[in-house]
Amino acid sequence: MRLTIAILTWEYPPRIVGDMAHYVEKLAQELSEENDVCVITCHDAPYLHEKVSNSLEIYRVPNPVKPHVNVVTWALSLTSEIQRIVAEIYYDKSRKFDIIDDHEWQFVTAATALKRAFGIPFVLTFHSLESKRSSDPSAPLSACIKGLERVGAYESDKIITRSKLLKSEVESVHQVPPSKVRYIPESTSWLGETLDTYNQVIAHQ
Repeated sequence: MRLTIAILTWEYPPRIVGDMAHYVEKLAQELSEENDVCVITCHDAPYLHEKVSNSLEIYRVPNPVKPHVNVVTWALSLTSEIQRIVAEIYYDKSRKFDIIDDHEWQFVTAATALKRAFGIPFVLTFHSLESKRSSDPSAPLSACIKGLERVGAYESDKIITRSKLLKSEVESVHQVPPSKVRYIPESTSWLGETLDTYNQVIAHQ
């Protein structure tokens, strides 16, 4: 079955902070070979829509609020714009989104709101956890980010991790049942396992 997929990510080339940008770009390109993919990401310049191919489109969304106190205020102020753009795409397309794949905590609130408003199931892909990234996990900022991660872990229909260790950490830190978390390595079966996860989630709606 051909799917219409929305990918939410704060990292996407040319915005490259870590390897997540390349991972999501590769995922979007490979998924678009047999599915329709919309990548919704952030942008420092004015709003930009790129039609890469007939099945892959990139929506680059600017933050309407400046300046920002920290990364959390940046993410939460951008959330309303992310939701608005996805809603506009949803209403403009003759075929609605089948699933949202949200990468990391930044747009968890957007994915959750879209799921509740439109009934779109969402998968949360973790690339790392704040408790492992931060030098002071008990600091207020880190505690807030961890809270947003937990919202995503609870509200998502399935969680994907990129390593076995991260799968174990997600289950432990966010008290998630093992059955909800799927480890998918970048291998020859990577794309097939990702699509299998999407289809499992859609089938249970």
